[in-house]
Amino acid sequence: MMRAEADAPDMTSTPGRPSMNPSTPMDPTDLQTRTRAILDVPLNRHLGLVFDGVDDGVARAHFVATPATLAFGGVHGGVLYALTDAVCMLALLPALDASQHAVTHDLYVSVMRPVPTGAVCCLSARVLRLGRTLAFLEATAEVEGRIVASGRVTKSIVAARAPS
Repeated sequence: MMRAEADAPDMTSTPGRPSMNPSTPMDPTDLQTRTRAILDVPLNRHLGLVFDGVDDGVARAHFVATPATLAFGGVHGGVLYALTDAVCMLALLPALDASQHAVTHDLYVSVMRPVPTGAVCCLSARVLRLGRTLAFLEATAEVEGRIVASGRVTKSIVAARAPS
């Protein structure tokens, strides 16, 4: 079962995250709700994103290179871009306070080698710096311990709005 369909992992303990002091920390329920919202984005569900949790400030997720992700025999680069963005947001969520949300400001991904059909691609992301209006993150994608892509994501910090 995809983790997007199961309960989201506990993200409340992130002892190694960068020293960020949210003024109004998100309560665990809000964090779980926001995590679920990312996992429930139809594109993330369609691509098979499975969230593995956050440990020491590093968010981890994976997907399997299924026919839905392929183009010309390997994973389409756009899949790596989209899921890099998603895992970066999952890394950032625990650092945001209850009044904040983040949107993608800039995304840069270098694809270094192909991801073959059937491969499990493991993604990880961490916050490099969190400022008042911008967050800087980095991510990697690996297959069998070899880096297949790396990326940098800048997120604009904005006011959270009520779910619609």
